[in-house]
Amino acid sequence: MTGLVPDGLTVDGIDYRDAAGDLLPTIPDAKALYMQARQGMASSDFNGVTILLPQGSGLTETVEQINGAWQKDCSLFFSVEEVPQEEFDARLASGKYTIALAPIRAEGGSAYQMLQQFAGDNNLTGLTDPLYAGALSESIQRTGSARCQLLRDCERQLLEGCTVVPLAAQQKRLLVADGVEGLVFDPFTPVLDLTYTTKN
Repeated sequence: MTGLVPDGLTVDGIDYRDAAGDLLPTIPDAKALYMQARQGMASSDFNGVTILLPQGSGLTETVEQINGAWQKDCSLFFSVEEVPQEEFDARLASGKYTIALAPIRAEGGSAYQMLQQFAGDNNLTGLTDPLYAGALSESIQRTGSARCQLLRDCERQLLEGCTVVPLAAQQKRLLVADGVEGLVFDPFTPVLDLTYTTKN
């Protein structure tokens, strides 16, 4: 993984990931950064921090691994709050969370559409940055490598500001013929349950 935008997306025929390069910030010593940021903070400042995730997402084991690493390296441990998908979506939209594990989708194979999920009034993280919104908006007016440059600047801003931290990328798809019903597919575990599947 070399950024937030996955491999395989193109911008005006240009492979976006090749043009943008590796944008993941290098963090040499996460514990040292944490200790520096903690200066002047009380332990009680972390009491209300929870990790939000949707029920049935298959992310419980991932959260346990993250929590384990934070506990080992930084003596931190946060409660996990699993909520129904509808409540999860509402809390993301309203910004009522501290940390959330959420899938970020590249619908339609567009780097722009993926990055647009972090702009506007109801974006995934509540980001309100006019520079980000301006560069994203300007990218619509540009083409080719100039558009890739603006989109790369937006992606870099999200990653360097830790607005979003990608944990994994998934390129799996399930194509289902018309008339197939009752199929259960969970891409996070992955599970394909055909028990109640019918075809009309």
